[in-house]
Amino acid sequence: MSDILLTTAGIAKISAAAGSATQVAISHIAIGDGLGVVYTPDPGQVGLRREKARAAIERRHRIEPDAWRVIASFPPGAQAYQVREIGFFDSEGTLIAIWSSADLGQAGAIEYLVNHVLQFSAADSGLVIVHAPDDALFDLAVKTAAALANLQLEQLRQAERLDARAS
Repeated sequence: MSDILLTTAGIAKISAAAGSATQVAISHIAIGDGLGVVYTPDPGQVGLRREKARAAIERRHRIEPDAWRVIASFPPGAQAYQVREIGFFDSEGTLIAIWSSADLGQAGAIEYLVNHVLQFSAADSGLVIVHAPDDALFDLAVKTAAALANLQLEQLRQAERLDARAS
């Protein structure tokens, strides 16, 4: 499996955003079959080798200042194909980042779901954003888990204080 690669056009847009107080807004994900082979993406690519479908990012969740979890779904189509490439496009249609791998699953016959973490640690924080609705359910689950962990920690502290008094 190869790592996600920022394209030359993506780096240029990120660099231009750094000097102008704007942001690069990733809004769409495309999937393709890579012309039937696994390949190493080239920074000069402006599109997928053979794009089969493109969809707007349905939900996002910010994991870190420079990392987003993104979700997009692709409905079933007439013909099944092996997904070998995924592209991340900005709101203007520019390919910002690309990923190619042999084990991305099969699309077409059934709904295909992309649930991926985009990390932009090479760019200054805040330059790249994901333009999509927040994943409210995921945010709620994280907040609930944090609240439960805090509750359990407080119960543990109380039990330790009771044990100390009993001793």
